[in-house]
Amino acid sequence: MCRFDAHKAVQKRLEDLGLHKGKEDNSMVVPVCSRSKDIIEPIPKPQWYVACDDMAAKAVEVVESGKLKIIPDYHTVTWYKWLRNSKDWCISRQLWWGHRIPAYFVQIQGQPKAEFRDNNYWVTGRSYEEALSKAAIKFNVHPDVLSLSQDENVLDTRFSSGIFPFSTMGWPDNTPNLQAYYPGTLLETGHPLLLGAPHGHDGTIPTREAYLQRGELIVTIPRESWCE
Repeated sequence: MCRFDAHKAVQKRLEDLGLHKGKEDNSMVVPVCSRSKDIIEPIPKPQWYVACDDMAAKAVEVVESGKLKIIPDYHTVTWYKWLRNSKDWCISRQLWWGHRIPAYFVQIQGQPKAEFRDNNYWVTGRSYEEALSKAAIKFNVHPDVLSLSQDENVLDTRFSSGIFPFSTMGWPDNTPNLQAYYPGTLLETGHPLLLGAPHGHDGTIPTREAYLQRGELIVTIPRESWCE
């Protein structure tokens, strides 16, 4: 059924049940797709989140200790305000491009299909094989009776950007390039990205300096406190 017909059908059903309380005009901007010209409506969907408490605490510490210097220093007010009141970070996006979420939904032969909303039937892994092995251990079954499907969502752009400094150097292997060029020397980005990830994959700060365009913010790390 077309969604617009479904709206009317739901209203009719509510009226039949005596549950409809009426309707009234509501001034609003109706979002329209630039390509299809179709009306865009939000669809509530399960999302993936990252707990940020630990990362936020480390980000606060590096500024307080002077390992990370923010220039102009008035930007530290924003830094502390957000990081001391951090919330879980939604890292999943419904886009056609990007790094796919490394999470797999598990189906077990001979058992009823589980609901996608059931977190118990999700496993993560750097590859299908790794996820399959985890699922076999988790459910105590042979891998041959398992079927995995990877989540179609992709990672938030900022999350993907955060792995760039080391993912291009051969990580997770400790390659010569990773040893030579990570952490980096200079990061150039836009000033809205003040709260980018301040730590790398091994707890280091991923760059010595971060230059934000338009001269609004420069982040520097004194050489004497640069993580090894």
